Amino acid sequence: MIRLVVSDLGWHAREWVGILVVTIAAGFVGAIAAGLLETGASNGGDVQVAMIGGSGVVLTFSSVTALIVLSSSANLTVTLQQRSYALWQLAGIRPRQVGRVVLGQLVVVGILGAVSGSILARALFRSVFEFAFADWQGMSGLPLHLGAASVGCVVVAVVGTIVLGGLRGVRRASRVAPIEALREPEPPSVRLTWFRMLLAAATATGIVWMALAMNSGDFDLIMNSSIFVTPMIAALIAALGPVLFSLVLRAWTACVPSRASAAWYLARHSAAHRLSRSTAAISPLMVAVALTGGLYTTVAVLKQSFIERTGDASGFGIEFASVVLMLGGPLLLSGIAAAATVFISSHAREREFALVQAAGSTRRTIVWMSVFEAVIYAITATILGLVAIVSGGIITVLALELNTLPISFASVSLVAAGGLALLLVATLVPTLAALRTEIPRTLAVE
Repeated sequence: MIRLVVSDLGWHAREWVGILVVTIAAGFVGAIAAGLLETGASNGGDVQVAMIGGSGVVLTFSSVTALIVLSSSANLTVTLQQRSYALWQLAGIRPRQVGRVVLGQLVVVGILGAVSGSILARALFRSVFEFAFADWQGMSGLPLHLGAASVGCVVVAVVGTIVLGGLRGVRRASRVAPIEALREPEPPSVRLTWFRMLLAAATATGIVWMALAMNSGDFDLIMNSSIFVTPMIAALIAALGPVLFSLVLRAWTACVPSRASAAWYLARHSAAHRLSRSTAAISPLMVAVALTGGLYTTVAVLKQSFIERTGDASGFGIEFASVVLMLGGPLLLSGIAAAATVFISSHAREREFALVQAAGSTRRTIVWMSVFEAVIYAITATILGLVAIVSGGIITVLALELNTLPISFASVSLVAAGGLALLLVATLVPTLAALRTEIPRTLAVE
C-alpha cells in the first residue's frame, strides 16, 4: 500500500502540488505563530505578555484561514481524482483499501508540506520578528526560540486539518460505485456534512455569546473583542459554504443576461455546476476580504467612538507592521490557496475545453470563459466578505451605541483586486496551455 501511495502521488503530481504548496504556507505561518509563543514563554515578563497578545491574534486569524483553505483544498484534490479511484476498484482494489490509500496520501502531503514550511519559518523567523516588532521596546536582540516541540505541534495541526477536510472525499472515493464515479466525477449535489453543521452551530453560538458580552458597555472589552467578530462570521459563512456560495453566485450572476455573451453563459453555468471547485476558490478570497476589511472597519469604528468619548483620537490607529503581523499569514494562505485551487482544477478541465471546441466554440470564447469564471469567483467572494464585514461592524456599532458604520472599502477593493489578479493568472495560464493540445488527442485520452 505504501508503494501505491507514493507512486500515485508522483503520477498525479499536478493535482497534489496545489495542496502541497498550501500546506507549506500553512506550516510556515503556523511555525511563526508557534515561535512567538515559545519565545514569550522562554523570556517571560513583559516579553511573554507582548508575545501572548501578538501571537493570540495571529493564531486566531491564521487558524480560521487555515481551517477553511486546507479543508476545501484537500476535499477538492481528492474529488478531482474520483475517476482514478474508480478505476482502482475496477482493477480489483477493495473500497476500504482505496480509502486507506487516499488517507495515506493526505498524511504524506501534510507532513511534507508542514515540515517544509516549518523549516522555512525557522530560516526567516529572525527577519519576520524584527520587522513586526521593530517599534516595540525591549525586543531588539531578543533571543528567539522555535524548537522541535513547537514544530511538531504545527505538523500535527496541519496534518489533522487536511485529513479532517478530506474525509468527505475519502468516503466518496471508497463508497461510491465505480460506474457512478466514472459517469459523473463531481455530482452537482449541494449538502452540508455533519461536521460543517456542527462547526456552524458552534461558531454561531460563539458569535451570539460575544455580541451579548460586548453589550455590557465596557469600552476595553468591546475593543478587545470586536476584532474577532468578523473572523468568526467569516468562519460561519465558510462553514455554510456549500449552500451559501451557490445561492449567492447564482443570484448575482443572474442579473447579467446570458444572451449578453456565450462565454459568460458557459462561465456562469460552469461555476455553478462545479461546486467543489467553486467553493475551494471562493472560500480563501472571501476570508481574505473579510479579515482585511473587518480589521480596518473595526479600527475605524473604535476610532469614531473614541473621538465621541474623548474628543481626540491622536495616535489611535494601527501601524503597518502590526497589520502585516496579523494579516500577513492569512493573506498569504488565502492567496496561495485560491490560485492553487484554480490551477489544479484546470488540468481536469482540458477535456471540457476540447468538448466545447468540438461543439463549435472558438478558442477566444474559451479564453473569455476562463476570465469570466475568475471574475465570478472574485465578485462572489467579495460579496460574502462584505456580508461578514457589515455584520461584524453592526455588532460593534450597536455595542458602542454609534449611528454610522464606516466601512473600509479601500482595503476591500485592494484585496479583491489582488485576489482577482491571482485568479486570472492561475486560470489563464493553464487554459492557454490546454488550448495548444489537439482536440482529437485530448478527447481520446480517458
